[in-house]
Amino acid sequence: KFGLGYSEHVTAGSTEQTGPARRIITDTSAEKTEEILKKHISAYFGEPLYDERTTAELERKLCVDSHKNCRLYYAVGSSEYDRKLRGHSADRRKAALKQMAANRAAYEADALRNRNSILRLTERIRNAMMAYLQPTVSRTASGTLDIGRVWRGLYLDDDKVFTRIMQTDPGDLCVDILLDASYSQVNRQAMVSAQGYMIAEALTRCRIPVRVSSFCSMSGYTVLTRYRDYFEPNNNHRIFHFFTAGCNRDGLALRAMCQEMEAAPCENKILILLSDARPHDIIKFLQNGHYVDYSEDNSILNTASEVRSLQHRGIAVICVFTGDDDDVPAAHTIYGRNFARI
Repeated sequence: KFGLGYSEHVTAGSTEQTGPARRIITDTSAEKTEEILKKHISAYFGEPLYDERTTAELERKLCVDSHKNCRLYYAVGSSEYDRKLRGHSADRRKAALKQMAANRAAYEADALRNRNSILRLTERIRNAMMAYLQPTVSRTASGTLDIGRVWRGLYLDDDKVFTRIMQTDPGDLCVDILLDASYSQVNRQAMVSAQGYMIAEALTRCRIPVRVSSFCSMSGYTVLTRYRDYFEPNNNHRIFHFFTAGCNRDGLALRAMCQEMEAAPCENKILILLSDARPHDIIKFLQNGHYVDYSEDNSILNTASEVRSLQHRGIAVICVFTGDDDDVPAAHTIYGRNFARI
């Protein structure tokens, strides 16, 4: 997977580097170049979701160890166009808007089958919830006497000779959907946006709070775009604003999602990724005292580690695999058995 960001080039020369890959500075100062880059990312992906202070605090907390020297940008997934844009930024934003329209058109072209898929998925979710919430009979020290167990009280000193009907309760449930928006998905943009929309719509119809985001990386920035939040049931259509660009640092994106989900107003949390399981980024990361490429086995193992971190914090992680046959082993390594091909 290969995707370079704005004003970004691969450094020629020795294959062994003593530090992480960095952008080549072509302006008078690094500060000026960084300012230009941030403006381009804002123009391309949309207005920032958080203010600069909040983003800086998140970077200090998340962009450490394996993800040192990386940056974060949280975008609002809108379809607005700033007529003041010029040059490359204007061209990229226009291309993104064109893809947004293509996503919606592709969905509507197969609307009947897609709507039937939503109905079937909604029904399966409801049936699963009903099965989980079936009342169960529990043995208790008080309740309705179970004649067949009275002997246990007499001979085994077991006071649980009563039964009580207990209604199981899964507690509050929130679901996050995270779409891989790297360039390797460029030929699947309409498909991924449709899948994300259908899953979100089915969950919405079951009254399960769902939040939908996407991620990619460009010029050292991992960009997370928010399409809808948990309690915005009428905003599923914004998922069609999805488009692909650049690379993808899955490990950092998952770490950022973990930070977001820990603050979710729910007891039980599920993260569903639509991904081809091909993490790759041009910014190297430190491993055993050496900077190594964030690609192939290195990036796969780093992503797997971040998945385990989410699971350790009580967040269930599921991958809806959108990749090719060659990438199935990577999906197994990262997600274990918790992935499904679609």
